[in-house]
Amino acid sequence: MVSRRGLLSGAALVGAGAVTGVLGGAGTAVADAPLDTPFTPVGVPHLAEAERMVHYQRLLAAGHLTHGLAGHWPLDRSGADRSGREHPVTLGTGTSWTTLRAGGDLSFDGTSGAYAATASVLDTTAPFTVSAWVRLAHPDDPQGPADLANMYTAVSQDGTSCSRFLLQYDDTAGTWAFKVRSADQSVKISALATSAVTLGRWTHLTGVWDGTRVHLYVDGVLEGSADATLSWAATQGFNIGRARWDGGYVNRFKGAVDDVRAYGRALSADEVSVISGRTAGLNNVYLMNARSTVTWGTPDDLASWIARARCSSFLTWVLKHTYGWATDAYFTQYFQDTIPEAADYRQAFTNGTAGPRFQRVRRVTDLQPGDLVSVDYNGQDPENTGHIVMVRQIKGVHTANMTYTGETQYAVEVIDCTSDPHGMYGKASYAPYPDTRMVDDVSNFEGVGIGHMMFYADNTTGEFCRYRWSVNSGQAYTLDQRPISAARIL
Repeated sequence: MVSRRGLLSGAALVGAGAVTGVLGGAGTAVADAPLDTPFTPVGVPHLAEAERMVHYQRLLAAGHLTHGLAGHWPLDRSGADRSGREHPVTLGTGTSWTTLRAGGDLSFDGTSGAYAATASVLDTTAPFTVSAWVRLAHPDDPQGPADLANMYTAVSQDGTSCSRFLLQYDDTAGTWAFKVRSADQSVKISALATSAVTLGRWTHLTGVWDGTRVHLYVDGVLEGSADATLSWAATQGFNIGRARWDGGYVNRFKGAVDDVRAYGRALSADEVSVISGRTAGLNNVYLMNARSTVTWGTPDDLASWIARARCSSFLTWVLKHTYGWATDAYFTQYFQDTIPEAADYRQAFTNGTAGPRFQRVRRVTDLQPGDLVSVDYNGQDPENTGHIVMVRQIKGVHTANMTYTGETQYAVEVIDCTSDPHGMYGKASYAPYPDTRMVDDVSNFEGVGIGHMMFYADNTTGEFCRYRWSVNSGQAYTLDQRPISAARIL
Protein backbone atom coordinates (compact mmCIF):
# COMPACT_ATOMS: atom_id res chain seq x y z
CA MET A 1 0.00 0.00 0.00
CA VAL A 2 1.05 3.57 -0.65
CA SER A 3 -0.77 6.78 0.13
CA ARG A 4 -2.10 9.21 -2.47
CA ARG A 5 0.59 11.60 -1.23
CA GLY A 6 3.11 8.90 -2.10
CA LEU A 7 1.82 8.81 -5.66
CA LEU A 8 2.65 12.50 -5.93
CA SER A 9 6.22 12.18 -4.65
CA GLY A 10 8.49 13.27 -7.44
CA ALA A 11 7.21 14.74 -10.67
CA ALA A 12 3.66 13.94 -11.76
CA LEU A 13 3.86 11.59 -14.67
CA VAL A 14 1.71 12.87 -17.50
CA GLY A 15 1.43 11.68 -21.09
CA ALA A 16 -0.09 8.88 -23.05
CA GLY A 17 1.14 5.47 -22.05
CA ALA A 18 2.95 3.50 -24.71
CA VAL A 19 2.35 -0.23 -24.80
CA THR A 20 4.11 -2.38 -27.32
CA GLY A 21 3.13 -5.86 -28.40
CA VAL A 22 3.89 -8.87 -26.24
CA LEU A 23 6.63 -10.68 -28.10
CA GLY A 24 9.00 -13.58 -27.57
CA GLY A 25 12.50 -13.24 -26.16
CA ALA A 26 14.49 -13.19 -22.95
CA GLY A 27 12.92 -10.04 -21.60
CA THR A 28 9.48 -10.15 -23.18
CA ALA A 29 6.33 -12.21 -22.85
CA VAL A 30 5.05 -14.72 -25.34
CA ALA A 31 1.48 -14.11 -26.46
CA ASP A 32 -0.96 -16.97 -26.07
CA ALA A 33 -2.34 -18.54 -29.22
CA PRO A 34 -5.92 -17.56 -30.10
CA LEU A 35 -8.44 -19.39 -27.94
CA ASP A 36 -10.16 -21.40 -30.66
CA THR A 37 -10.70 -24.71 -28.86
CA PRO A 38 -12.92 -25.70 -25.92
CA PHE A 39 -9.91 -27.50 -24.42
CA THR A 40 -7.84 -24.33 -23.98
CA PRO A 41 -7.76 -23.23 -20.32
CA VAL A 42 -8.64 -19.56 -19.89
CA GLY A 43 -8.12 -19.20 -16.15
CA VAL A 44 -8.00 -20.97 -12.83
CA PRO A 45 -10.69 -21.55 -10.19
CA HIS A 46 -9.35 -19.13 -7.57
CA LEU A 47 -9.10 -16.35 -10.16
CA ALA A 48 -12.72 -17.00 -11.13
CA GLU A 49 -13.80 -16.74 -7.48
CA ALA A 50 -11.81 -13.54 -6.94
CA GLU A 51 -13.33 -12.07 -10.08
CA ARG A 52 -16.82 -12.99 -8.87
CA MET A 53 -16.26 -10.99 -5.71
CA VAL A 54 -14.89 -8.06 -7.69
CA HIS A 55 -17.81 -8.12 -10.13
CA TYR A 56 -20.41 -8.08 -7.36
CA GLN A 57 -18.59 -5.25 -5.61
CA ARG A 58 -18.63 -3.38 -8.93
CA LEU A 59 -22.38 -3.93 -9.17
CA LEU A 60 -22.70 -2.40 -5.71
CA ALA A 61 -20.43 0.49 -6.65
CA ALA A 62 -22.60 1.12 -9.71
CA GLY A 63 -25.72 1.10 -7.54
CA HIS A 64 -27.31 -1.70 -9.52
CA LEU A 65 -31.08 -1.71 -8.89
CA THR A 66 -33.48 -2.13 -11.80
CA HIS A 67 -36.80 -2.97 -10.12
CA GLY A 68 -39.25 -0.16 -10.80
CA LEU A 69 -36.96 1.88 -13.08
CA ALA A 70 -38.97 4.32 -15.18
CA GLY A 71 -35.88 6.02 -16.57
CA HIS A 72 -32.09 5.80 -16.20
CA TRP A 73 -29.67 8.23 -17.78
CA PRO A 74 -26.02 7.42 -16.96
CA LEU A 75 -24.98 10.51 -18.99
CA ASP A 76 -21.75 8.83 -20.05
CA ARG A 77 -21.34 10.80 -23.27
CA SER A 78 -24.85 9.80 -24.28
CA GLY A 79 -28.35 10.92 -23.46
CA ALA A 80 -29.68 7.39 -23.84
CA ASP A 81 -32.20 5.95 -21.40
CA ARG A 82 -30.87 2.60 -20.16
CA SER A 83 -34.11 1.61 -18.44
CA GLY A 84 -35.50 0.24 -21.69
CA ARG A 85 -38.39 2.76 -21.55
CA GLU A 86 -37.00 4.69 -24.51
CA HIS A 87 -36.88 8.19 -23.07
CA PRO A 88 -33.57 9.63 -24.31
CA VAL A 89 -32.88 13.20 -23.24
CA THR A 90 -32.33 16.04 -25.70
CA LEU A 91 -29.46 18.34 -24.73
CA GLY A 92 -29.61 22.11 -24.67
CA THR A 93 -26.85 24.33 -26.00
CA GLY A 94 -25.59 25.09 -22.50
CA THR A 95 -24.44 21.53 -21.83
CA SER A 96 -21.23 19.67 -22.57
CA TRP A 97 -19.88 16.19 -22.00
CA THR A 98 -17.15 16.12 -19.38
CA THR A 99 -15.12 13.52 -17.48
CA LEU A 100 -15.13 14.81 -13.93
CA ARG A 101 -16.08 11.28 -12.84
CA ALA A 102 -15.12 7.90 -14.26
CA GLY A 103 -17.25 7.14 -17.31
CA GLY A 104 -18.17 10.77 -17.91
CA ASP A 105 -20.91 13.21 -16.92
CA LEU A 106 -22.93 16.14 -18.26
CA SER A 107 -21.93 19.69 -17.38
CA PHE A 108 -24.29 22.68 -17.36
CA ASP A 109 -23.24 26.33 -17.74
CA GLY A 110 -26.21 27.93 -15.97
CA THR A 111 -27.57 29.62 -19.09
CA SER A 112 -30.97 29.19 -20.74
CA GLY A 113 -29.56 26.27 -22.73
CA ALA A 114 -28.45 24.36 -19.63
CA TYR A 115 -30.85 21.44 -19.69
CA ALA A 116 -31.40 17.86 -20.84
CA ALA A 117 -35.09 17.10 -21.39
CA THR A 118 -37.48 14.34 -22.35
CA ALA A 119 -41.18 13.54 -22.02
CA SER A 120 -42.60 12.89 -18.55
CA VAL A 121 -41.49 9.50 -17.26
CA LEU A 122 -43.15 9.24 -13.84
CA ASP A 123 -46.76 8.88 -12.78
CA THR A 124 -46.56 11.54 -10.11
CA THR A 125 -49.94 10.59 -8.64
CA ALA A 126 -48.30 7.40 -7.29
CA PRO A 127 -45.20 6.96 -5.11
CA PHE A 128 -41.92 7.61 -6.89
CA THR A 129 -38.17 8.10 -6.38
CA VAL A 130 -35.70 10.29 -8.25
CA SER A 131 -31.92 10.35 -7.78
CA ALA A 132 -28.77 11.89 -9.26
CA TRP A 133 -25.11 12.57 -8.63
CA VAL A 134 -24.67 16.34 -8.57
CA ARG A 135 -21.72 18.72 -8.40
CA LEU A 136 -22.01 22.50 -8.21
CA ALA A 137 -19.33 24.19 -10.30
CA HIS A 138 -15.99 24.94 -8.64
CA PRO A 139 -14.09 28.22 -9.19
CA ASP A 140 -11.55 26.31 -11.30
CA ASP A 141 -14.22 24.95 -13.66
CA PRO A 142 -14.39 26.45 -17.19
CA GLN A 143 -17.88 27.89 -16.61
CA GLY A 144 -16.81 29.56 -13.36
CA PRO A 145 -18.19 28.83 -9.90
CA ALA A 146 -21.81 28.31 -8.96
CA ASP A 147 -23.21 31.16 -6.88
CA LEU A 148 -24.69 29.80 -3.65
CA ALA A 149 -27.01 32.82 -3.60
CA ASN A 150 -28.85 31.24 -6.55
CA MET A 151 -31.17 28.24 -6.70
CA TYR A 152 -30.11 25.31 -8.89
CA THR A 153 -32.38 22.41 -9.84
CA ALA A 154 -30.81 19.12 -10.89
CA VAL A 155 -33.97 17.12 -11.72
CA SER A 156 -37.67 17.96 -12.04
CA GLN A 157 -40.87 16.80 -13.72
CA ASP A 158 -43.21 19.54 -14.78
CA GLY A 159 -46.81 20.53 -15.14
CA THR A 160 -48.16 23.44 -17.14
CA SER A 161 -47.30 26.08 -14.55
CA CYS A 162 -44.70 24.56 -12.24
CA SER A 163 -42.62 21.51 -11.40
CA ARG A 164 -44.36 18.72 -9.49
CA PHE A 165 -41.05 17.93 -7.72
CA LEU A 166 -37.59 19.45 -7.60
CA LEU A 167 -34.31 17.82 -6.57
CA GLN A 168 -32.11 20.83 -6.06
CA TYR A 169 -29.86 23.21 -4.19
CA ASP A 170 -32.03 25.70 -2.25
CA ASP A 171 -30.33 29.06 -1.77
CA THR A 172 -32.71 30.17 0.99
CA ALA A 173 -31.99 27.08 3.09
CA GLY A 174 -28.37 27.03 1.94
CA THR A 175 -28.45 23.28 1.38
CA TRP A 176 -29.83 20.43 -0.74
CA ALA A 177 -33.60 20.00 -0.95
CA PHE A 178 -36.32 17.74 -2.31
CA LYS A 179 -39.54 19.68 -2.87
CA VAL A 180 -43.05 18.99 -4.07
CA ARG A 181 -45.51 21.66 -5.17
CA SER A 182 -49.22 21.94 -5.76
CA ALA A 183 -50.38 22.37 -9.36
CA ASP A 184 -51.56 25.93 -8.69
CA GLN A 185 -48.19 26.86 -7.08
CA SER A 186 -49.86 27.79 -3.80
CA VAL A 187 -48.25 25.05 -1.70
CA LYS A 188 -44.61 24.01 -1.39
CA ILE A 189 -43.32 21.24 0.89
CA SER A 190 -39.59 20.68 1.36
CA ALA A 191 -37.36 17.98 2.80
CA LEU A 192 -34.06 19.70 3.59
CA ALA A 193 -30.57 18.32 4.06
CA THR A 194 -28.52 18.96 7.16
CA SER A 195 -25.11 18.59 5.53
CA ALA A 196 -23.14 21.49 4.08
CA VAL A 197 -22.81 22.08 0.35
CA THR A 198 -19.29 22.30 -1.08
CA LEU A 199 -18.54 23.59 -4.56
CA GLY A 200 -16.80 21.00 -6.72
CA ARG A 201 -17.79 18.03 -4.55
CA TRP A 202 -19.85 15.18 -5.98
CA THR A 203 -22.91 14.40 -3.86
CA HIS A 204 -25.59 11.76 -4.36
CA LEU A 205 -29.14 13.01 -3.84
CA THR A 206 -32.26 10.84 -3.64
CA GLY A 207 -35.78 12.19 -3.30
CA VAL A 208 -38.60 9.81 -2.33
CA TRP A 209 -42.35 10.46 -2.18
CA ASP A 210 -44.14 7.51 -0.57
CA GLY A 211 -47.65 8.95 -0.89
CA THR A 212 -47.72 10.61 2.51
CA ARG A 213 -44.22 12.00 3.09
CA VAL A 214 -41.23 13.27 1.15
CA HIS A 215 -37.73 12.15 2.09
CA LEU A 216 -34.31 13.46 1.07
CA TYR A 217 -31.24 11.22 1.25
CA VAL A 218 -27.75 12.68 0.89
CA ASP A 219 -25.03 10.17 -0.03
CA GLY A 220 -27.42 7.38 0.94
CA VAL A 221 -28.28 8.76 4.39
CA LEU A 222 -31.71 10.15 5.28
CA GLU A 223 -31.34 13.84 6.18
CA GLY A 224 -34.81 15.32 5.83
CA SER A 225 -38.49 14.37 5.71
CA ALA A 226 -41.82 16.19 5.67
CA ASP A 227 -45.51 15.29 5.46
CA ALA A 228 -46.79 15.60 1.89
CA THR A 229 -50.01 14.22 0.44
CA LEU A 230 -50.08 16.48 -2.62
CA SER A 231 -50.87 14.41 -5.70
CA TRP A 232 -51.26 15.54 -9.29
CA ALA A 233 -50.08 14.41 -12.69
CA ALA A 234 -47.10 16.30 -14.10
CA THR A 235 -47.31 15.59 -17.82
CA GLN A 236 -45.25 18.39 -19.36
CA GLY A 237 -41.79 16.84 -19.34
CA PHE A 238 -38.89 15.49 -17.32
CA ASN A 239 -35.95 17.86 -17.01
CA ILE A 240 -32.34 17.59 -15.92
CA GLY A 241 -30.78 20.95 -15.10
CA ARG A 242 -33.85 23.17 -14.76
CA ALA A 243 -37.31 23.58 -13.22
CA ARG A 244 -40.56 25.31 -14.12
CA TRP A 245 -42.32 28.23 -12.40
CA ASP A 246 -45.12 30.49 -13.72
CA GLY A 247 -44.99 28.50 -16.95
CA GLY A 248 -41.34 29.32 -17.66
CA TYR A 249 -38.02 27.60 -17.00
CA VAL A 250 -35.95 28.64 -13.98
CA ASN A 251 -33.20 27.42 -11.58
CA ARG A 252 -30.84 26.46 -14.39
CA PHE A 253 -28.06 24.25 -13.09
CA LYS A 254 -24.43 25.34 -13.03
CA GLY A 255 -22.16 22.37 -12.50
CA ALA A 256 -22.35 18.72 -13.48
CA VAL A 257 -24.91 15.93 -13.14
CA ASP A 258 -24.42 12.19 -13.54
CA ASP A 259 -26.40 8.93 -13.33
CA VAL A 260 -29.95 10.29 -13.12
CA ARG A 261 -32.64 7.76 -12.23
CA ALA A 262 -36.42 7.74 -11.84
CA TYR A 263 -38.27 4.87 -10.16
CA GLY A 264 -42.02 4.36 -10.28
CA ARG A 265 -42.08 3.39 -6.62
CA ALA A 266 -40.80 4.56 -3.25
CA LEU A 267 -37.40 3.01 -2.59
CA SER A 268 -36.61 1.78 0.91
CA ALA A 269 -33.70 3.16 2.93
CA ASP A 270 -31.66 0.03 2.16
CA GLU A 271 -32.32 0.42 -1.58
CA VAL A 272 -31.29 4.08 -1.49
CA SER A 273 -28.10 2.98 0.23
CA VAL A 274 -27.43 0.69 -2.74
CA ILE A 275 -28.07 3.20 -5.54
CA SER A 276 -25.98 5.85 -3.80
CA GLY A 277 -22.93 3.61 -3.49
CA ARG A 278 -23.09 3.77 0.30
CA THR A 279 -23.56 0.00 0.61
CA ALA A 280 -20.53 -0.50 -1.62
CA GLY A 281 -18.51 1.68 0.72
CA LEU A 282 -19.64 -0.33 3.74
CA ASN A 283 -19.20 -3.78 2.18
CA ASN A 284 -15.91 -3.33 0.32
CA VAL A 285 -13.37 -2.09 2.83
CA TYR A 286 -9.61 -2.19 3.25
CA LEU A 287 -9.63 -3.25 6.88
CA MET A 288 -6.96 -2.33 9.40
CA ASN A 289 -6.60 -3.69 12.93
CA ALA A 290 -9.72 -5.85 12.81
CA ARG A 291 -10.69 -9.39 11.89
CA SER A 292 -11.29 -9.83 8.17
CA THR A 293 -14.65 -10.93 6.74
CA VAL A 294 -15.05 -12.12 3.15
CA THR A 295 -18.44 -13.52 2.18
CA TRP A 296 -19.55 -14.77 -1.22
CA GLY A 297 -23.25 -13.90 -1.15
CA THR A 298 -26.23 -14.75 -3.31
CA PRO A 299 -26.91 -13.24 -6.76
CA ASP A 300 -30.30 -11.81 -5.77
CA ASP A 301 -28.94 -9.99 -2.71
CA LEU A 302 -26.05 -7.72 -3.68
CA ALA A 303 -25.62 -6.52 -0.11
CA SER A 304 -24.75 -10.08 0.96
CA TRP A 305 -21.38 -9.85 -0.87
CA ILE A 306 -18.82 -8.59 1.63
CA ALA A 307 -15.07 -8.03 1.38
CA ARG A 308 -13.66 -6.39 4.48
CA ALA A 309 -10.02 -7.38 4.47
CA ARG A 310 -6.43 -6.47 3.69
CA CYS A 311 -4.50 -7.57 0.62
CA SER A 312 -3.17 -10.82 2.10
CA SER A 313 -6.30 -11.75 4.06
CA PHE A 314 -8.51 -11.27 0.99
CA LEU A 315 -6.38 -13.54 -1.18
CA THR A 316 -6.08 -16.10 1.62
CA TRP A 317 -9.88 -16.17 1.94
CA VAL A 318 -10.14 -16.62 -1.82
CA LEU A 319 -7.95 -19.71 -1.60
CA LYS A 320 -9.86 -21.07 1.41
CA HIS A 321 -13.17 -20.49 -0.36
CA THR A 322 -11.96 -22.20 -3.54
CA TYR A 323 -9.90 -25.21 -2.47
CA GLY A 324 -10.31 -27.95 0.10
CA TRP A 325 -6.57 -28.07 0.79
CA ALA A 326 -6.45 -24.37 1.76
CA THR A 327 -7.17 -24.84 5.46
CA ASP A 328 -6.01 -23.17 8.63
CA ALA A 329 -3.84 -26.23 9.20
CA TYR A 330 -2.09 -25.83 5.81
CA PHE A 331 -1.31 -22.16 6.32
CA THR A 332 -0.21 -22.72 9.92
CA GLN A 333 2.13 -25.54 8.85
CA TYR A 334 3.83 -23.64 6.01
CA PHE A 335 3.33 -19.97 6.91
CA GLN A 336 3.02 -20.17 10.72
CA ASP A 337 -0.26 -18.23 10.56
CA THR A 338 -3.83 -18.96 9.49
CA ILE A 339 -3.84 -15.65 7.58
CA PRO A 340 -0.28 -14.94 6.40
CA GLU A 341 0.92 -11.38 5.86
CA ALA A 342 2.14 -10.24 2.45
CA ALA A 343 5.76 -10.44 3.64
CA ASP A 344 5.13 -14.01 4.85
CA TYR A 345 3.99 -14.98 1.36
CA ARG A 346 6.99 -13.29 -0.25
CA GLN A 347 9.49 -15.00 2.03
CA ALA A 348 7.88 -18.43 1.61
CA PHE A 349 7.78 -18.07 -2.19
CA THR A 350 11.44 -17.04 -2.27
CA ASN A 351 12.61 -19.72 0.16
CA GLY A 352 10.53 -22.52 -1.33
CA THR A 353 8.77 -23.13 2.00
CA ALA A 354 5.19 -22.41 0.92
CA GLY A 355 4.38 -26.10 0.71
CA PRO A 356 3.37 -28.40 -2.14
CA ARG A 357 0.56 -26.15 -3.42
CA PHE A 358 2.79 -23.23 -4.46
CA GLN A 359 5.45 -23.19 -7.17
CA ARG A 360 7.74 -20.20 -7.54
CA VAL A 361 7.57 -18.12 -10.73
CA ARG A 362 10.84 -16.28 -11.32
CA ARG A 363 10.32 -14.48 -14.65
CA VAL A 364 7.84 -11.68 -15.17
CA THR A 365 6.96 -13.03 -18.61
CA ASP A 366 6.12 -16.44 -17.16
CA LEU A 367 3.23 -14.98 -15.15
CA GLN A 368 -0.12 -16.56 -15.88
CA PRO A 369 -3.68 -15.67 -14.80
CA GLY A 370 -4.11 -16.55 -11.14
CA ASP A 371 -0.45 -16.30 -10.16
CA LEU A 372 0.33 -14.42 -6.95
CA VAL A 373 2.95 -11.65 -6.77
CA SER A 374 4.04 -10.44 -3.35
CA VAL A 375 6.10 -7.36 -2.51
CA ASP A 376 7.91 -7.22 0.84
CA TYR A 377 8.14 -3.68 2.23
CA ASN A 378 11.21 -4.68 4.21
CA GLY A 379 10.08 -2.91 7.37
CA GLN A 380 9.64 0.45 5.61
CA ASP A 381 5.92 0.80 6.39
CA PRO A 382 4.85 0.49 10.03
CA GLU A 383 1.27 -0.41 9.04
CA ASN A 384 1.90 -2.89 6.22
CA THR A 385 4.42 -5.69 5.77
CA GLY A 386 3.95 -5.52 2.01
CA HIS A 387 1.40 -6.01 -0.72
CA ILE A 388 0.19 -9.10 -2.57
CA VAL A 389 -1.84 -9.27 -5.78
CA MET A 390 -3.37 -11.86 -8.10
CA VAL A 391 -2.46 -11.64 -11.79
CA ARG A 392 -5.21 -11.32 -14.40
CA GLN A 393 -2.97 -10.74 -17.40
CA ILE A 394 0.19 -9.09 -18.67
CA LYS A 395 -1.06 -6.14 -20.68
CA GLY A 396 2.20 -5.47 -22.49
CA VAL A 397 5.50 -3.60 -22.44
CA HIS A 398 5.30 0.02 -21.26
CA THR A 399 7.92 2.44 -22.60
CA ALA A 400 6.43 5.91 -22.09
CA ASN A 401 8.07 6.72 -18.76
CA MET A 402 10.20 5.44 -15.88
CA THR A 403 12.33 3.12 -18.02
CA TYR A 404 15.72 1.74 -16.98
CA THR A 405 18.67 0.51 -19.00
CA GLY A 406 18.81 -3.28 -19.17
CA GLU A 407 15.23 -3.69 -17.92
CA THR A 408 11.82 -4.14 -19.51
CA GLN A 409 8.74 -2.63 -17.85
CA TYR A 410 5.47 -4.56 -18.00
CA ALA A 411 1.97 -3.37 -17.24
CA VAL A 412 0.29 -6.17 -15.31
CA GLU A 413 -3.45 -6.22 -14.64
CA VAL A 414 -4.11 -7.46 -11.11
CA ILE A 415 -6.83 -8.18 -8.59
CA ASP A 416 -6.08 -6.95 -5.10
CA CYS A 417 -7.48 -5.37 -1.95
CA THR A 418 -6.19 -1.88 -1.26
CA SER A 419 -7.09 1.44 0.34
CA ASP A 420 -5.46 3.33 -2.53
CA PRO A 421 -6.40 2.51 -6.14
CA HIS A 422 -3.61 2.13 -8.68
CA GLY A 423 -3.21 5.35 -10.65
CA MET A 424 -4.25 9.00 -10.74
CA TYR A 425 -7.57 9.78 -12.38
CA GLY A 426 -7.41 12.40 -15.13
CA LYS A 427 -3.79 11.78 -16.13
CA ALA A 428 -3.47 10.82 -19.78
CA SER A 429 -1.21 7.89 -18.93
CA TYR A 430 -3.87 6.49 -16.54
CA ALA A 431 -6.45 5.78 -19.27
CA PRO A 432 -4.85 2.57 -20.64
CA TYR A 433 -4.38 1.23 -17.10
CA PRO A 434 -7.58 2.02 -15.15
CA ASP A 435 -8.64 0.84 -11.73
CA THR A 436 -12.22 -0.27 -11.02
CA ARG A 437 -12.18 1.60 -7.69
CA MET A 438 -11.25 4.95 -9.21
CA VAL A 439 -14.14 7.45 -9.33
CA ASP A 440 -12.47 10.84 -9.68
CA ASP A 441 -9.43 12.75 -8.47
CA VAL A 442 -10.87 13.28 -4.97
CA SER A 443 -12.93 10.37 -3.65
CA ASN A 444 -12.66 6.73 -4.62
CA PHE A 445 -13.74 3.29 -3.51
CA GLU A 446 -11.36 1.00 -1.65
CA GLY A 447 -11.24 -2.73 -1.00
CA VAL A 448 -11.18 -5.37 -3.73
CA GLY A 449 -10.93 -4.40 -7.36
CA ILE A 450 -8.97 -4.62 -10.58
CA GLY A 451 -6.04 -2.32 -11.27
CA HIS A 452 -2.59 -2.23 -12.86
CA MET A 453 0.92 -2.42 -11.44
CA MET A 454 4.20 -2.03 -13.28
CA PHE A 455 6.75 -4.86 -12.87
CA TYR A 456 10.24 -4.74 -14.35
CA ALA A 457 12.22 -7.69 -15.72
CA ASP A 458 15.99 -7.96 -16.00
CA ASN A 459 16.70 -8.26 -19.73
CA THR A 460 19.36 -10.92 -19.15
CA THR A 461 17.49 -13.26 -16.81
CA GLY A 462 13.88 -12.16 -17.27
CA GLU A 463 13.49 -12.14 -13.47
CA PHE A 464 11.78 -9.46 -11.38
CA CYS A 465 14.06 -6.51 -10.65
CA ARG A 466 11.78 -3.67 -9.52
CA TYR A 467 8.16 -2.46 -9.44
CA ARG A 468 5.93 0.63 -9.38
CA TRP A 469 2.52 0.93 -7.71
CA SER A 470 0.98 2.31 -10.90
CA VAL A 471 1.78 3.92 -14.23
CA ASN A 472 1.55 7.29 -12.46
CA SER A 473 3.89 6.47 -9.57
CA GLY A 474 7.02 8.56 -9.42
CA GLN A 475 9.09 5.96 -7.59
CA ALA A 476 10.19 2.49 -8.64
CA TYR A 477 11.51 0.17 -5.92
CA THR A 478 14.38 -2.23 -6.58
CA LEU A 479 14.62 -5.72 -5.10
CA ASP A 480 17.16 -4.45 -2.59
CA GLN A 481 14.63 -1.92 -1.36
CA ARG A 482 11.55 -4.15 -1.54
CA PRO A 483 11.97 -7.81 -2.46
CA ILE A 484 9.46 -9.36 -4.89
CA SER A 485 8.50 -12.99 -5.38
CA ALA A 486 5.74 -14.75 -7.29
CA ALA A 487 4.18 -18.20 -7.19
CA ARG A 488 1.68 -20.35 -9.03
CA ILE A 489 -0.97 -22.36 -7.19
CA LEU A 490 -0.88 -26.07 -8.00
